[in-house]
Amino acid sequence: MAKEKVIEFLNEAAQNQDLKNKLQTVKNPDELTTLAQKEGFEFSSKNVDEALDELKQKPGFFGKLAEAIAEAFSPDHDNAPPAIGVQPYSGDSSK
Repeated sequence: MAKEKVIEFLNEAAQNQDLKNKLQTVKNPDELTTLAQKEGFEFSSKNVDEALDELKQKPGFFGKLAEAIAEAFSPDHDNAPPAIGVQPYSGDSSK
């Protein structure tokens, strides 16, 4: 029953931008359970592992995972400088 709570929490995070932002700072299952408890979800880090194992068995899981990773780490979501292109050299030429 607790692994279903993990999935409910992850679904909530997918729909709630504030929670999604908090979730991006999580580094391990223990931090995930602490965040979830603050949001009213009760489960253990063992339940996180069980839920992830179950999700991996669902068809299309890895495709959705790849999409989520690409979305999370795309340039629109980090502090990368804007693309400005190649700038012409304006210094002195070598002699």
